[in-house]
Amino acid sequence: MENSPLLKSRERRGDVTRVDRHAAERLLSEAREALEELREITSLERDRVLSDRTLVFSMRYSIILVVESLADLAFAILERDYGVCPESYRDAFARLGRKGVVRPSIAEGMERLASLRNLIVHRYWEVDDGRIYDEAVGGGMKVIEKFMREVEGYVETEDP
Repeated sequence: MENSPLLKSRERRGDVTRVDRHAAERLLSEAREALEELREITSLERDRVLSDRTLVFSMRYSIILVVESLADLAFAILERDYGVCPESYRDAFARLGRKGVVRPSIAEGMERLASLRNLIVHRYWEVDDGRIYDEAVGGGMKVIEKFMREVEGYVETEDP
């Protein structure tokens, strides 16, 4: 991540972040776009979504994209502002909670979504698309929205 455009070269001083606000906003924008797609899909009846392969694939990809975008931002914050290199997406979200960048309950929700993303990407067992739909509708999208607001607040208040 050392060569990431998210990172600035200046040293951390007090409460000044080294994460580039504009690059962070690009990742947040990417996550917002995926979240909007997820909202559109989950506004449809569950059975309709699960019976349409295109909708199922779009739902899966939207989860992957939103988690990866926000995890990239989490990695940048932790590496540059705290000198920490997380071991995984789940670890990155957990550490943001422990550092107070986001509330612990929000970090835990993002950890669950990272696990869901891992299930989709690595196919640890048969992917249960009903579970993905239920997670999104049952609070996953709200967790994502809250996470983005809290991280935006961190970047905006911490970046001069």
